[in-house]
Amino acid sequence: MKQSKEIIIGGVSNKELLLLVKQLYAAVKAGYNIAQALEIAVGQAKGRLKFILTQVIKDVGSGAYLHEALTEHEKYFSPLFLNLIKTGELSGSFQENLEQLVLIIEKEQEFKHKIRSAMMYPMFILVAVVGLGLAIGLFVLPNLLPLFGSLDVDLPLSTRILMWFARLFDAHGGKIFFLFFLFVFTLIVVSRMKFSRPVTHWLLVKTPLLGTLVRQLSMARFGRSLASLTRSGMPIDDSLNVMTTVLTNFYYQHIVRVSIPLIKKGQTLAGSLEKHPLFFDDIFIKLLALGEATAGLEEACDNIADYFEAEVDDAMRNLTISLEPILIIIVGLIVAFVAFSILGPIYKITGNIR
Repeated sequence: MKQSKEIIIGGVSNKELLLLVKQLYAAVKAGYNIAQALEIAVGQAKGRLKFILTQVIKDVGSGAYLHEALTEHEKYFSPLFLNLIKTGELSGSFQENLEQLVLIIEKEQEFKHKIRSAMMYPMFILVAVVGLGLAIGLFVLPNLLPLFGSLDVDLPLSTRILMWFARLFDAHGGKIFFLFFLFVFTLIVVSRMKFSRPVTHWLLVKTPLLGTLVRQLSMARFGRSLASLTRSGMPIDDSLNVMTTVLTNFYYQHIVRVSIPLIKKGQTLAGSLEKHPLFFDDIFIKLLALGEATAGLEEACDNIADYFEAEVDDAMRNLTISLEPILIIIVGLIVAFVAFSILGPIYKITGNIR
């Protein structure tokens, strides 16, 4: 299945994916076959997604399965998405799996929206702190040297510290800002590279507050994804193989990977995961064990996902509440330090004149 050269810039957003799956689900439910459903969906698509669907329609028309045609563009679709489509086609539960995908994408969008909303105000304050620091470095400090250098008074310690920063920025201000942004950019790039994941992901898990949030997010995603895969009819070991690509944290991927041979030998999933208490909470293991014991694994995984998504929601709210006063205090301390450093010598001068 060769495809023509892609010349369109941009990817496929979650919003576009949700609309696509909803259209496919509605068309299939109404009695259309997959090819007809794709023809309906391509009429509403734009940009990259329209290009992909045009190629997919050609491949499906040539006799390919939908999941095979979509795999040609796998960088735009998650492994969970592709595997639910594949399982649905091969097991005859395509309509039911599309319905599951609608619920999964809606849940993920709602979840991401909650996280973005919770972090908006702290990020605004953080940007304000950085902006304040840049403004002081670029506009305030360079003007302090001639002003305070001409004063014949003993300068307070805070003023001397500020003057030291003023000289530093006056001599190397451009280099300092360049190196700062270079450091931030390099840190972001390196943290996304595969070789750094064992270190960066371990730090994420172990960092206070943030580590709890990362673990809860991973357990919520684990529960939601495993519920969808097993409900689609996929065997547990195949589902776990998919989970190694769905989970984003290096250590969760590794734990699932080493659990697969244990499960093939007859060990329960809960039994293999409880060996890693740092990554899986006790309530996660108990809910999972109960689901396996009662043959209700899908429902147990749904309960796990609901529980930990609610925990993440509470954690984000608490993190926001904790960060807001801390960031405001930092801004206040910076402003107070600069104000005291500037006004202190002035008060000394006016006192001597009297």
